Amino acid sequence: MTNIYYAHPMKLYGTPWEQKELAQIRKKFPRCRIVNPASYEGHPDKLKDTVGFCLKLVENCQVVVFRRFFGKVTAGVGKEVNHALRLGKTVHEIENGRFRRVNERQSYISRARTNRLYNRFDRNDFQTLKNKF
Repeated sequence: MTNIYYAHPMKLYGTPWEQKELAQIRKKFPRCRIVNPASYEGHPDKLKDTVGFCLKLVENCQVVVFRRFFGKVTAGVGKEVNHALRLGKTVHEIENGRFRRVNERQSYISRARTNRLYNRFDRNDFQTLKNKF
């Protein structure tokens, strides 16, 4: 069974958008096991070192599927994607239900810029997501 890591911004955790993309990943990769970092919220090891914990999850997957947030690769997602590429993992970007294979390192915004972008978004406002993605 193929393990697929779903690299997505923390602001999308628990949203309808996340559920929609998880369904799209399952459809594209039947018989896969999706490793969703949102499922580990509150895990003691993740609380100690969020990025390090997630990079270890990436290491145990064969494929990474990632998404941008308002056109930007956020800090954590960028680190996960580039780590996967360094390890020779297969990486796909998902956008509007379409998957594009990615072989090159991704530029990403800083943690501070990621936080500023997150602060402009109300995680409960699915309509904002629908209109701006």
